[in-house]
Amino acid sequence: MTKLFLTFAFAALATPAVQAAGIQYVDIFKNGVYNQTSGNAPSTAAFYFANIELTSQNPGDYTGVSVSYPGPGSPVSLPMTQPSFFSYGPSFPTAAAMNAAVPFGTYTYTATNSSTMASASAVLNYTADAFTSAIPALSAASFNALSGLNPDTALSIGFNSFAPNAAASVAYTFFSIYNSNGTAFSDGFLAPGTTSVFLPAGTLAADTTYTFELDFSDRVNGTDLSGINTEVGSDARTDGMFTTGDAVMAPEPGTASLAGLAVMALAACLRKAKLFRAA
Repeated sequence: MTKLFLTFAFAALATPAVQAAGIQYVDIFKNGVYNQTSGNAPSTAAFYFANIELTSQNPGDYTGVSVSYPGPGSPVSLPMTQPSFFSYGPSFPTAAAMNAAVPFGTYTYTATNSSTMASASAVLNYTADAFTSAIPALSAASFNALSGLNPDTALSIGFNSFAPNAAASVAYTFFSIYNSNGTAFSDGFLAPGTTSVFLPAGTLAADTTYTFELDFSDRVNGTDLSGINTEVGSDARTDGMFTTGDAVMAPEPGTASLAGLAVMALAACLRKAKLFRAA
């Protein structure tokens, strides 16, 4: 009997606690997207897009999410893009068009599960944006170095820093490199004063086209009346393209030393031969 009790006790201890179903956080992100095509920083946004999003506590907590808000598209359904993540993200040619479609006001999120009939709601009061005045850009040296880069060499990629908007709760810098297969390199949640990231040798493939993205993200955090986390993001993003060159392996230190000795020996032989002929 004691052995059976201990078996049940150990089984109970080994069973992980199941997290309660619910909404983890809701957010709105507005984005201005710039294109960098040379060593010079861009000056005008190419387009804009907005994300209205909900994240649940666990995958499968909800099967559908809708949001009611003051915009002309209300209410809108948020497609499930991951098992615990719902997002709607239209793009716009101008900031004015984005702001008209996703205006300030009260956003009420309603999450439902068609199987369990469970539902939950959250409210985000969107009252202001918090964009930085800085436009993200790689330095001219780094932009030029990426084009034709030998992927077997490391590179310190430099860019400008930014001053966070005074209204922001937190601010971060993100830098990523993508190809057709997804993310090849990413470094994020960096301080806004960060001015470079380190790309290790061997990270990228030879003769391959990539896109980079440098993102300055200002965020205003809060909670609704039920304690659900809310976030309003104001992001300036700069994208660009580059194609790597051939992979050229650097010689091993020992190999380089031997090559140097061989050159020295050959030079010595040539000097001796010259002296012998002169005699």
